Formats: sequence, structure tokens, C-alpha cells
Amino acid sequence: MTPNHRAHILPLLRTIGGRVLLPNWLAITIGRDIVSWRPLDEIELAHELAHVRQWDRYGVLFIARYARASWRAVQAGGDWYRDNAFEVAARHAAARVATGRDVG
Repeated sequence: MTPNHRAHILPLLRTIGGRVLLPNWLAITIGRDIVSWRPLDEIELAHELAHVRQWDRYGVLFIARYARASWRAVQAGGDWYRDNAFEVAARHAAARVATGRDVG
């Protein structure tokens, strides 16, 4: 089931987001709002919708939980973004759409 969300396409954010967020950023989800600099394909949207569900589950505490997951990833010798448990879960959601099956 697709969670209630709003997608905002703001092309001007491509360069700004690259400086403020990540160099190759595509989208950021805050609450039920997905902000991207271009329309998302089905797989990319699945990733962001996973974050919408995370926000729905934790509310504003998602921010602290995300930061803690980043800290834990770094403490374990990983990357703060790539190995963040919330990002791993979102990549799994995207992979399920990409492959049409559960990837575990």
C-alpha cells in the first residue's frame, strides 16, 4: 500500500542539494513530503516511500533515530549514509520493486 505523500519537483535544488546534502543527491523526504530535483522513477519513488513510512512510524523522532543510525554505522566502520539502517531498509524497498520480489 502506498503511503499518503506529496512529491515536489524543484529543478533548481539540484546544485544547492549537491553542496548541502550529498554530491549525487536525488531526493530528500521530510515527513510525507518528497522533494527532488527531477521526477522519480518507480524504483526511486519506492526508496523515498520507505522513508515516508519511517517518518510515519517515528514522527519527528525520526530525525534523532536517523542521526543515531548514522553514528552507529560510522562506529561499526561503515559509511554514515550508505550503511545507515534506514537507508539500507529504503534500498531494500527499492530492490523489491526493481526485482518484483522480496530481497530479504
